[in-house]
Amino acid sequence: VHDGHVHDYLGVDHDYSEKGVVKMSMMKHIDKIFKDFPEDIGKSSQTPASENLFKIRDPEENDKLKKWLDPERTKDFHHSVAQLLFVSTRVRRDIQTAVAFLTTRVKKPDQDDWGKLKRVLKYLKGTKHMRLRLSVDNLGVIHWWVDASYNVHEDCKGQTGAMMSLGRGAPISFSRKQKLNVRSSCEGELVGVDDAMPYILWARYFIEAQGYTVEQNIVIVFQDNKSTILLATNGRWSSNKRTKH
Repeated sequence: VHDGHVHDYLGVDHDYSEKGVVKMSMMKHIDKIFKDFPEDIGKSSQTPASENLFKIRDPEENDKLKKWLDPERTKDFHHSVAQLLFVSTRVRRDIQTAVAFLTTRVKKPDQDDWGKLKRVLKYLKGTKHMRLRLSVDNLGVIHWWVDASYNVHEDCKGQTGAMMSLGRGAPISFSRKQKLNVRSSCEGELVGVDDAMPYILWARYFIEAQGYTVEQNIVIVFQDNKSTILLATNGRWSSNKRTKH
């Protein structure tokens, strides 16, 4: 049992001092990430990643230039990425895309990956006190945003991003690599909607299980690709020879 407005649960501080709002932070855990990192992080960065996040050096070039990390540094890389993954899935959703990429590189990272990891840490250094602020306008209307990037990974797979809001802030969000190879951006967007659909349905059923009514089953999914919207809405009636997928 806790008294007061601030509660610590599983490393996450919950601040209920403002009526109708919860502010969540993990400053102590972020400080531990900085302490465990084996070298100086340097100056802070304004963004968690650059536009070259998904670009990877050719393995043969890494062999020639000896750019692979040594076993000890590889272990440090894996440890830091795991710590960042814990933070990104809870209160720091702004680093999810960068961390999602870094998780694909833990088996055999190179010096470029090390630099991208430090970029995330530099960003956290400058925004350590940033908190996730959540409030609810209407439990009867659930808003979701789903988007996908086509062919951004080295194996030609895309990236799916999705987030949910009931008013302000995102209680659920994710950014992850797609498991399928697709042949168009439209198909990539469809795969993205499919990736998010279990979360979309689970959120609705969970809210209803708490005794609330989702008004007229309103779950609004925002999507920015017209072809994807038509295919998702109309199914085969919006299909032709060019949309066999």
